[in-house]
Amino acid sequence: MRRWLVLLLLVTGCRDASGGGTNTTLAPLPTAGTTVVQPTTTTAPSFEVPAVIDLPYVQRVLETIYHLDGEATRHVYAKKVPDAELNERLEAIFGDPALTEAKRVLGENAADGFVRFANPPGDAKVRAVEIIQATPTCMIIRADLDYGPQFKEPRPPQPQATIQLGRADVLPFNPTGWGVVVAGVP
Repeated sequence: MRRWLVLLLLVTGCRDASGGGTNTTLAPLPTAGTTVVQPTTTTAPSFEVPAVIDLPYVQRVLETIYHLDGEATRHVYAKKVPDAELNERLEAIFGDPALTEAKRVLGENAADGFVRFANPPGDAKVRAVEIIQATPTCMIIRADLDYGPQFKEPRPPQPQATIQLGRADVLPFNPTGWGVVVAGVP
């Protein structure tokens, strides 16, 4: 099923809100009369969508999202049962159909007592390889994705996984403003 969703994603791409054609325009740059005040120091990475979405920005977003996924996994691993906080955490980083898949996987593993998970589960490793498409509200990325650190036994990584991110208002658990819609290998 996931394979078909990823293939459909590659065919349809990022669509605008009206369901029309692919939206490839980026937000306009500030005009000459606009004053932008930049802080002199910052302690947290910026997730404001840049005028040109590049690989370093995508990498920052993906690393944060998959760290938050690791935190959600460690939360349910410690509790040994899915709870309302787990649902809030997952809803902050995933949209359907990825949300349904994440809840299913963690629920099944909780029922099995997390026998296959590392103690404690680590963060999945992710490396953005290519931006297939990027708009201010949707990104489709090819990335190397490895969930191995979450498990006791080695797991095969997903090289060249396709990940679609969509804009989402998901604070306080997710500061990126992006959520995973689909992730998998076509």
